[in-house]
Amino acid sequence: MEQIAIIADDLTGANDTGAQFCQHGFKTMVIIDVDTVADTLNLGGNNKDVWAINADTRHLTAREAYQRVYDLTEILKRAGIGHIYKKIDSTLRGHPGAELEAVMDAWEADLALVVPAFPANRRVVREGYLVIEEEQEVAATGMPAAGEEKTPICHIPAVLQQEMQRRVGQVNLTAVRQGIMALARTLESAKKENQVLVLDAVDNNDLQVIGQAIKLLPRGVVLAGAAGMAAHLTAAWDLKAIYQVSGVEPWASFSFTCPSNLKARQVPSDEAGKILLIAGSRNPVTADQVQRLAAIYCCRLVEVDTEAIIAGNAKAETERVLKAVAQAATKKDLLIVAVNSLFRQSPMNNGNGSAGAAIAATLGIITSKLLANKEIKSLVVTGGDTAVHVCRTLGARGINLVAELLPGIPLGYLEGGRAGGLPIVTKAGGFGPPDAFIKVLQYLSGSEDR
Repeated sequence: MEQIAIIADDLTGANDTGAQFCQHGFKTMVIIDVDTVADTLNLGGNNKDVWAINADTRHLTAREAYQRVYDLTEILKRAGIGHIYKKIDSTLRGHPGAELEAVMDAWEADLALVVPAFPANRRVVREGYLVIEEEQEVAATGMPAAGEEKTPICHIPAVLQQEMQRRVGQVNLTAVRQGIMALARTLESAKKENQVLVLDAVDNNDLQVIGQAIKLLPRGVVLAGAAGMAAHLTAAWDLKAIYQVSGVEPWASFSFTCPSNLKARQVPSDEAGKILLIAGSRNPVTADQVQRLAAIYCCRLVEVDTEAIIAGNAKAETERVLKAVAQAATKKDLLIVAVNSLFRQSPMNNGNGSAGAAIAATLGIITSKLLANKEIKSLVVTGGDTAVHVCRTLGARGINLVAELLPGIPLGYLEGGRAGGLPIVTKAGGFGPPDAFIKVLQYLSGSEDR
């Protein structure tokens, strides 16, 4: 089978997109640091089917992001990678236009199709506009959702066009729902006017049709989007899975029956140690999820003072947090450490630039020290920058993905470093239902009822 590469702009994006392949039986590894890609491919190039790469471009300038992705794509070409998927953020943060242009330039592609919809995480595209829909729970109760968006986030073609020389066009939902053959003809016709096409999609059936239509197009078309489209790339590229996952997906069952592609439960429920949750995201969706988890587990969460870190007192704050964790009266199998800015907004701790990097780095150090001092059997991390710094501090060079527990929330194992083999679950800030962490903890501990 031809190897596949996913180029993502952050670590959680690489993880949630790579998970779409591992659950079909493809051996998938996330590469944490872009500087190690060439060496990793040379050392283990024949051991994996899919490489999901964290390009770590979210905080670069558009020019810097372009160059990094262009150079990375050249490396992948020389390594003989057969397919590239340009993962873009589901809310179009970062520099999606510049990075897509870089892939197209290096790949010498005449056409790119962009499908940012991720219906399983409420991200849909209508008339080219990205919309985050209401939670089903909210629709039923009438209560507002944390972080709920009632208006479109952005017009995707306009966002891409700002950073691209190529013309960006749009294919609406009516065209998508005309069927596979008709959509393929529409795409062939539309590329005469535009080299980049943004496709509407509001459910998984739309994504499936798009995938089947791509199969009819000439080879060499660049595909870009979120994890939702990645789930249909095996069909689009006519790839044969090593083995199929039978029955329902892990996230479709409240009991989280172990996927059949795993020979044994990957996280033994009777294993000694604690589950450590590190929350570095400031997204209000994550805030609600963390608070619900703490309440149902009767767990006192320990907050990290981000203002102290920004003021240059990271070492003292680290020691304070470690002492607070030691004194916290937590349930025996759970520890929660979260930035205080998750629960209250402050102009100082905006999480951007050098301040955000300092906070994420401190969380990495705290995690490393907790793993050294306590028995930790599983790690759960939310926030892309936080996940990167945690992995780097532990010396991990990659994550071997094994399953998707909930849409966009994968389970993997750290590769290399002091915590090699440790189970790790990552989550983007805005992903998941209100009880996401509760379900993840139930899976990791092998328990349904608390």
